[in-house]
Amino acid sequence: MCHCLSITQPISCSTWRAVRQSSAQDLSVKVPAWVEVMCTELFFNPCESHEDFRKNKEDGFCIDCHQSFCCNCLPAHAHHRHLKIRRYVYCEVINRQDLCKFFDCSGIQTYHTNKDRVIFLKQRSQQPSPQCQQNNLRFLHNCIICNRSLQTSLYCSLQCKVFSMSRDEQAEEANQHSIDEKEEDLCNCGGDVIETLSSPKRQKLRKGVALRAPMF
Repeated sequence: MCHCLSITQPISCSTWRAVRQSSAQDLSVKVPAWVEVMCTELFFNPCESHEDFRKNKEDGFCIDCHQSFCCNCLPAHAHHRHLKIRRYVYCEVINRQDLCKFFDCSGIQTYHTNKDRVIFLKQRSQQPSPQCQQNNLRFLHNCIICNRSLQTSLYCSLQCKVFSMSRDEQAEEANQHSIDEKEEDLCNCGGDVIETLSSPKRQKLRKGVALRAPMF
């Protein structure tokens, strides 16, 4: 049996350009630490604090504590910001509306499942089966990180967007460091030139020989 997700409808070229511009602006924002942790966290493992409990799968993530937790740990995180992690076709997904309260999800492919709009938490390495592709709409784009076929967006998952933001952030820092070095070199060279121009060597002028008036 083939499990397929319903993909959002195609968008126009103008809207697509707007999405790219918006995502380009997002890359100038640093990735929150809790997002990086959540993208690498292992979910749905038995909770070590509640090994004897029947329902002890870690399917929640605390934004303030930067850690996963099970439903039995919820009272300890009642006053914290937290997110619910769900599973669909052996993949971890998260409700888009819930995540948008804490992180900009623009540019990430959205899927419909159980009447909810969800996004995949981690990178999807395998392409969907041919039967799933035939049931879904025609793919028009690719994830700019893993090259997975997409319908409307730039990233197939939250993890791919985070990777793109981190990569561009490092490139921006390297570029800024290079600019700072060049400005420092120019300042040093400019200081020497300014010093030379501001204090030129004065040349001593030789007095000419006085000429006497002719005598008549």
